[in-house]
Amino acid sequence: MARTRAAVRGRDHELTALRTALATDGGRLIVLRGPAGIGRSALLDAVGRLLTPDGVRILPLRLGARPDSGGDPFALDALVRTVREHFEQFQEAGLTEALSTVAQLRDAGGPDGGGWTPSMVAALDSLFDTIGRQERVAVLADDVHAVAEPAPVLTAARRSGCLVVATCEEGAERGPGIAELLAEADRMMTIGPLADDVVESLVRRAVGARLDEAVPSALRAALGPLSGNPGTVLGTLEELRRGGRLISFRGRLCLRAPEEPVALPADHPLLRRAASLGDPAVRLLGAIAVLDGIGLDDLPLLAETFGASPVDCGRLLDLLIEEGVLTAGPQGRVSCRCPALAATAAGRFGARRGITLHASIAERLLARHGWDGGTDPVVLADHIARGGAAVTLDDDTVGRLLALSAAAEQEEPERATLWYSAALRRLPPRGPEHARTLCRLLLLVVRTGRYELLREVLTRYAEHGCAEESLDEIRLAAVLVALHTGEPPAERAVRSLLDAPFPGRGPTAFSEWWFGRRLAPGTHEPVRPAEAVTGAVAGRTDLLSAALCGDAGACERAWRNSGGTAPSPELDRLHRAASVADMADVARLVIGADYRVPLTGVLGAYHRVVRGYVDANWTQAMSAVRELELSGAEDTLTHHAARLFAADMCAARGEFGQAAQWLAAAAPAPRLEVMRTWARVGLAARTGDDGQAVRMALLDGPRLRRAGLHTGLSFLLSRAVRIAVLSDDLEGAAELLAEIELLPREDRADVRESLLLARGLVDRDLGYARSATDLTRERGDLPALLESCLAVARFAEDPRPWLREAHTLAARCGASALLERLRVVTRERGVPAPRARGRRDALAVTEQRIIELIGEGLTNRQIALRLNLSEKTVENYLTRLFARTGCRSRVELAAASLSGRLTRTTT
Repeated sequence: MARTRAAVRGRDHELTALRTALATDGGRLIVLRGPAGIGRSALLDAVGRLLTPDGVRILPLRLGARPDSGGDPFALDALVRTVREHFEQFQEAGLTEALSTVAQLRDAGGPDGGGWTPSMVAALDSLFDTIGRQERVAVLADDVHAVAEPAPVLTAARRSGCLVVATCEEGAERGPGIAELLAEADRMMTIGPLADDVVESLVRRAVGARLDEAVPSALRAALGPLSGNPGTVLGTLEELRRGGRLISFRGRLCLRAPEEPVALPADHPLLRRAASLGDPAVRLLGAIAVLDGIGLDDLPLLAETFGASPVDCGRLLDLLIEEGVLTAGPQGRVSCRCPALAATAAGRFGARRGITLHASIAERLLARHGWDGGTDPVVLADHIARGGAAVTLDDDTVGRLLALSAAAEQEEPERATLWYSAALRRLPPRGPEHARTLCRLLLLVVRTGRYELLREVLTRYAEHGCAEESLDEIRLAAVLVALHTGEPPAERAVRSLLDAPFPGRGPTAFSEWWFGRRLAPGTHEPVRPAEAVTGAVAGRTDLLSAALCGDAGACERAWRNSGGTAPSPELDRLHRAASVADMADVARLVIGADYRVPLTGVLGAYHRVVRGYVDANWTQAMSAVRELELSGAEDTLTHHAARLFAADMCAARGEFGQAAQWLAAAAPAPRLEVMRTWARVGLAARTGDDGQAVRMALLDGPRLRRAGLHTGLSFLLSRAVRIAVLSDDLEGAAELLAEIELLPREDRADVRESLLLARGLVDRDLGYARSATDLTRERGDLPALLESCLAVARFAEDPRPWLREAHTLAARCGASALLERLRVVTRERGVPAPRARGRRDALAVTEQRIIELIGEGLTNRQIALRLNLSEKTVENYLTRLFARTGCRSRVELAAASLSGRLTRTTT
């Protein structure tokens, strides 16, 4: 019942129109039409709830609830059964006789006539006249498309003055019985999709747990035009749960492997419609899904591949389009209704059959036309590439494929990458053409992010070896795959490449930096100096390795050796990226515009952690942390760094237990020792132990500096200076300033910024402090800016601008612990509580957190425990929010927040 009521939320427009229509006296026939799963039944139930308080008696006809409804073409059985079930509700004189007459005539009509006789019209009129004699009656007929001829019964009810509201599935109007009913209707309403925020609220209520923020967006992307259909959304969610893709992690329900497609459940109405057309239609649907759509010109060849006639395939194609399973674009290209439908259809078709299909089409095109016989070479090359090793190619065809790949590099790099990969598998591993093609493939993989294509290259190397001049490219391929996927290669020969020391980095190997262990102890391939590696990407291996190792001095030397100038903004950004092990940003800066920052995988997810953190979008950052944890990849350097960020965010939000858990889960990797101390100092301060935080920085800072771990050290010491100033520990702040002055500067922007801030805070010099915060603001580190504004507000002549900016940033982060610190500084300085300029409508951070936790399904008591408030305080907050926003329920409040409507509310 709760889910049914929830499905009606967001139907304000439909309910308003229905209220107007229902208020009319006399008989009315209203038809509600919509696709399966859109919430027709829920809306019909809402109609019943609207009418009951006005004394209207309800007669519910559930025509689609019985599997044998096809044997009741006029719905007479359903009518007789329903009246008997509700007999006590009506108890009108003569009702028994009127009902018996309908039942007897139905039986006399026999199964061949569906129970219908000419006398039935008068009998139905008598029955409904009797039912509606004393009070108004509403006949609510659900799923009228389930019977062949619903019009006679429903129009008889209307003639007798009954209000009739019927629902039918969209597309059913093609049947003559539904067409007749629609022609008789006084009003027909189409039920449209729900708004995104309403669907998201429905999903959060349905799962009964805190939902990770990435789940609703993944559902929207996969379902496309079906994302507003509540039945489809909830069914897909349940399918993810059954398949082990939707799992609970640290109190959140998360989507495992978000890069994998989200599929519709097998019993979805669209898939049932395709199945009702027979196996050939299902096979055609699967082929179209595998091929990612087809043009009408492709149909004859596809039919030939299936051994079917083009006419039959064309007829099935039309039927699938008519049923809404496929859609035809403006250029005549036919594709699946949404990505989730394509995923299910392709999964049923099977990956092996998909490869075979591509191979079969490629071989037919080659045999019939070749490269010069009128076949589009792009289409042919695509099928060859996707047909894998199943396509037999001669040397001339491989040469053509290489030439086509070279021509497509600039305009269509994605295709060129696939084509080079297909050609490479057919070249002798120790031949010169293999070495040249491997270089081109590496460059294109970096541009397109298709690192999975390098796995086959590494497997072939393990099986067949390679030319000596290709060994460094093979090693670079292994490094790229390990970096971006987080998974060590399976082959021992490839693992030994990753166990080789970095050139100029001492005995430590890539595998030790990245995975924290040797992958194939006891052996590794020799590695030549980085200058010997060919290709524009490989030529910067030394710079990549210096950044990965966190060696700031080596970074700068390698930067100069690779042609970069120092100092420069790019080198400053490289230092910052290296300080937090953001290797995606490092690669972008090192390789340049040719590098595509990946959206998924280990590096892509961690890059979103870093960006979300510095942009104060901590909800997104925490979602990316959870994605990393559930990626299935082996723990890498970025996993541990992400846990440290998570610890810091949880501490700032007052979630100290979770912060401690994240901190404990981060392994004490030497490369992250500075960052780990930074997180520990932050946690100590957030829990109120400023003295411990300062002592920790004074103890560990010099030790880390003497150990040569300079990368990120200025950020750690800056944080400690801010904490010391906030706690009036001026002596500790001065000691920390002295430590910052000992850092190697070399015109590095991070050290310069830290010095300016420390001198400004220690000497109470507002000019220095303003210069430092300008630099922090310029580089976009909003959490650091928040901390600096709080510290400067302690001594600024006018603290209000600093407190206002700190308040805005704390609210944006949801940092309740820092907001409490801000209140303390505000009271100490004797100024009014800050409000963000131009944001009279901004909600306080506590109010935002309450609304967010409501959206995650928490009760008032659970919210109170999470925020360290009393349950009564939470109730008071909600009372004020309801009064200010006009919302009438917790769910409506959460939905209004998700849609952005609360930003228009005046405080």
